[in-house]
Amino acid sequence: MAFHGQSDKQILYTLGNRLKEYRLRMNLTQDDMAERAGLSTSTIKGLEAGRGRLDSLVAALRVLRRLDALEAFLPAPTVSPMQLAMHGKQRQRARASGATKALKEGADEGTPKTPARNIKKRDKPEW
Repeated sequence: MAFHGQSDKQILYTLGNRLKEYRLRMNLTQDDMAERAGLSTSTIKGLEAGRGRLDSLVAALRVLRRLDALEAFLPAPTVSPMQLAMHGKQRQRARASGATKALKEGADEGTPKTPARNIKKRDKPEW
């Protein structure tokens, strides 16, 4: 299933349903899974509804024996040959973008360099 066309909420809902399907395949109740993971039943219900914290998700995946899915979910980044040729080592930090620098400078002077209408605050994701 491709997640590209889905909203954040749709993706989280899909992941919660998959978690529930794996729990049911192992013939575990939400109470059983919560006890094995060291979590509350309401936390398991929240994860299955697409809400929760990453540490709770990891605990649930451990019970379901699906920690291997995390590697496919977010594999370790590799160093590109170009990066090695140019720098000789893997990057440790990113340089601040021009917009970030302008905001910092504006904060120091009390006047923002970038209009506030261009800055969007993203809502906290619901895990």
